[in-house]
Amino acid sequence: QSKGKKPLFVQLVLDNIWSLYEAVLKRDKEKIEKIVTSLGLRIGARESRHADPKVHLNAICSQWLPISDAVLSMVCNKIPSPLDITAERVEKLMCVGARTFDSLPPETQELK
Repeated sequence: QSKGKKPLFVQLVLDNIWSLYEAVLKRDKEKIEKIVTSLGLRIGARESRHADPKVHLNAICSQWLPISDAVLSMVCNKIPSPLDITAERVEKLMCVGARTFDSLPPETQELK
């Protein structure tokens, strides 16, 4: 990297997060309003007026990118389908330690 240039991740992700944190912690209402409007969020008056900036920040972040939705989405996109795994892999997953696949009950073996 050349001097003064930020990595793409920093430019596209971290700078935006840092900007949000800075605006909330400094209580810059104009900047907060601009960020909330540009993201299309609706922050309640109760959270906006709260004395603790963490409450306001949490309200914005939880609407911007809800962690449960984000994690579930990434798991669905990145984890391979169980239908696509090989028979050997199924046997390895079903057998723990020294136990062999043949020692499993017939009902369990049928799940393969």
